[in-house]
Amino acid sequence: MVALVDAMSCFNVDRHKIEILSLGCGDQDLRMTDDQIKRGGMFHWRTIIESAMHLQSQNALGQAGLLIGRDRMLRLTSAPTLEPIGLDDFVRASRELPAQAKRLVEENAERLEAFFDAKRFQAPFYHGKRK
Repeated sequence: MVALVDAMSCFNVDRHKIEILSLGCGDQDLRMTDDQIKRGGMFHWRTIIESAMHLQSQNALGQAGLLIGRDRMLRLTSAPTLEPIGLDDFVRASRELPAQAKRLVEENAERLEAFFDAKRFQAPFYHGKRK
């Protein structure tokens, strides 16, 4: 959503000419414990931030889809799991993620080709002082 708004406002790109390839980091299934369901309270809901971040991400994707059309947006992410891979778990990530990436590319090959085969607008980027 941030990239979409930047493209539209900073570069004055028409929303009908924008296509988005969104790469996810995997989703965690929402799991509520018996204590959360039956008792509630601050202690039992201390992990609610994970759910809030997931819902915020879904909301941003939904907003982007409404602005440009869902047909011009492709979201690739692994299947939801109850056991997410930790950011520092290189062993598990290197064991599981390459196969997941290969599957996602194979399942979405036709749509991905459209992203990478078409000539794209080249934006000038600068680093340091301009001459």
